[in-house]
Amino acid sequence: MEMKVSDIAALVGGAIAGDPSLPITGLNGLKEAQPGDLCFLRSIKYADLLAESRATAVLVKEIVDNCAATMIVVNDPDFAFAQVMMHYQQQQTHHPKGIHPTAVIGEHVTLGANVAIDAHVRIADHARIGDNCILYAGVYIGHHCTIGPDTLIYPNVTIREECQVGARCILHSNSCIGSDGFGYAPMGGQWMKIPQVGCVILEDDVEIGSNTSVDRATFGETRIGQGTKIDNLVQIGHNVQIGKHSAIAGSVGIAGSAVIGNRVRVGAQSGVAGHLTVGDDVTIAGRGGVTKSVEPGKFVSGFPARDHQEERRIKVSLPRVPELLRRVRQLERELEALKEG
Repeated sequence: MEMKVSDIAALVGGAIAGDPSLPITGLNGLKEAQPGDLCFLRSIKYADLLAESRATAVLVKEIVDNCAATMIVVNDPDFAFAQVMMHYQQQQTHHPKGIHPTAVIGEHVTLGANVAIDAHVRIADHARIGDNCILYAGVYIGHHCTIGPDTLIYPNVTIREECQVGARCILHSNSCIGSDGFGYAPMGGQWMKIPQVGCVILEDDVEIGSNTSVDRATFGETRIGQGTKIDNLVQIGHNVQIGKHSAIAGSVGIAGSAVIGNRVRVGAQSGVAGHLTVGDDVTIAGRGGVTKSVEPGKFVSGFPARDHQEERRIKVSLPRVPELLRRVRQLERELEALKEG
């Protein structure tokens, strides 16, 4: 990374307090920053750390006293730092270019303009790949799949037949879109597999983390709404419907036919039982177990998941239970003695 303070200020629309000609060669946190680094001050309560920081420049919301670093004043330091990081990533990332000779492309495949296909990619018959898509090594695209423009697919991703991926999506390594749903019926003491003949639809700007699996529908579709972000190691069951701009953290499991609304936030290691509805703007705290439908706007936690404030009161009360039991037993003994007397 080679930028001047003035370049960064222009990129984020900030005002400079200090030397605009100083070179910036890296990005770092307040504590870890070294000369040449840019950092950011999220809150004035960390001003003491800034005074001790060795950073060359810092993104701030307002001028800070006793700051030796050059300051770039912006409305939102977090957002501005993210902008700089994105710019830095674009400079550092080296995507594959062109079509590698080991790629295997089936019949009647449509490739958009400026597509990049890395080594050992397999694109099955009748698939459609949009403009500017990048497919890293080992990617598999099944029959009749559609991949929207500007989508980035990292190594060893599998997208099974008939699935649709929107524009500007990001699919991280080893994720699987369209694996069979978990559909079986007991018969004669054995499990008979139910064919899974539906598909998966990822709308525009969806991001899927590494080793996440989104199951195809038994029939119909499993759908992930526009702008939704899903972390690593997440299981999305068959026929699940997830709304727009939701965020699902790592190791979450959502059982088949659950409906998740818009702007829902699901904490890590949470679970949602099948055929339930989680309304818009719901927050499920980490390790929450949703066993019944949740109304819009609620904040739930615990297992089974209940109103967060109620769950907090329960958790606070639990350490007092042994003492309360001891007192109850003592009162019972005293009451029994009174009866005998």
